[in-house]
Amino acid sequence: MSDVPSFDFDVVVVGGGIAGLGAALSAIDEGASVMLAEKSPKAERGGNTRFADAQMRFPHEADEFGPRTYTEDEMIDDLMRISRGRANRDLIETLVRNAAATVDWLTDLGIEWEAGYPHTAGYRRMPKAGGQGLVDTLFRRLEGRGGVTAYDTAASELVVDTTGRVAGVRCSPPDGLVGLNARGGVILACGGFQANIQMRVAHLGRFADSLILRGSRYNTGDGIRMALDIGAQPAGQWGDYHSAVIDARSPAVECGVTALYNFQMGIIVDGHGRRFLDEGEDFRDHTYVKFGKAIVEQAEGRAFCIFDQQMVLREEFARAWRPVGPPIEAATVRDLADALEIPAAALEQTVTDYNAAVQPGEFDLDRLDGKCTVGVSPPKSNWAMPLERPPFVAIPVTGGITFTFGGLKVDTSARVIDVSGRVIDGLYAAGEPMGEIFYFNYPGASSVIRGAVYGRIAGREAALEART
Repeated sequence: MSDVPSFDFDVVVVGGGIAGLGAALSAIDEGASVMLAEKSPKAERGGNTRFADAQMRFPHEADEFGPRTYTEDEMIDDLMRISRGRANRDLIETLVRNAAATVDWLTDLGIEWEAGYPHTAGYRRMPKAGGQGLVDTLFRRLEGRGGVTAYDTAASELVVDTTGRVAGVRCSPPDGLVGLNARGGVILACGGFQANIQMRVAHLGRFADSLILRGSRYNTGDGIRMALDIGAQPAGQWGDYHSAVIDARSPAVECGVTALYNFQMGIIVDGHGRRFLDEGEDFRDHTYVKFGKAIVEQAEGRAFCIFDQQMVLREEFARAWRPVGPPIEAATVRDLADALEIPAAALEQTVTDYNAAVQPGEFDLDRLDGKCTVGVSPPKSNWAMPLERPPFVAIPVTGGITFTFGGLKVDTSARVIDVSGRVIDGLYAAGEPMGEIFYFNYPGASSVIRGAVYGRIAGREAALEART
């Protein structure tokens, strides 16, 4: 490989989503020269971030974006609780303690914000132009500050010197191999393995070959594989993933945001016309990933969200869903069942039993209102309203895959750890290639901020290393 052309930089970043862009811009802030290697063509740059709303959860005081204060301790507790205590607490605390400052940093880079989806939105903000606007703005800042981006350039192998330090990465642009040497280090910010069907089936199970891919087709686990090849330690929940309750009519690849975030306003039934989960178990932010996977695993991959006009006519209903096609409507429950091609008698019985079980109380989507059902299984623990005002509305739903939870062992400086527990000098990971953040479920609006925070940390650390 001695005849492979090579180029020298202080920092090389692999991947151009929020984590990679955060790393590149942070390194430039510290005076480093930066190369960002992006696998996709320029028109498709941005990784998973460009397909997302890019909402970010972070601690802050009550303001125009949300009516209540959200403290650092609350956010730490949420992330630890939803992971059932398995998340790496040091990584979680570092994420939370740096989240607000990172949002301010993004604001200084030109990101404009608006409130997130209604209900539980007090702790989050959303870039006004969404994920696509976020990455476009950051790429402009990167180019304006002297960062270099190579598109159509897939990283294939990490280069390790005689001391065991990662000294660069070999890449495959269209015109042949090239070496990118990094004085300060290589930062892996190139996503999980959600677009790699072979890895999905190997680690998630045989059902995973048919999952609808919500994000980038270029996130095929290359960074994780390269790091494991040189002895990096795998970490996190390799057998689980981020899902969502999405329109079952979504495109199979790169479908983007086609999610229903208003499912708690109605009921969800399977193809036999029966409910199979507690739609009001918790706030939507804490259940939509769990429910997406439940549809795949318990409802044979297809279910239906059903609402009546009491919910459809509410302002927040329309703001919290992105269906691909028109909803299916019918004047009666039986007619709706016929339109959905599910057993009519079963759906009628489900709705009758559910309606009879709904208890009186105040309906309030902004809190866990305790308006529940009694005597029906599964229960609905909050926001239970009878389905009684036609026409009835339904959307076919499934559970897509957004990103995978398994990744690499890293420390709070984003340095990758090897199988012996030692730091691999010159190698960093940020965003989806990191393990030990999410387990079982997912606290809404916490992945993009994870990428931004740890990308910023990795870029700073690699740039400081380049100085020495």
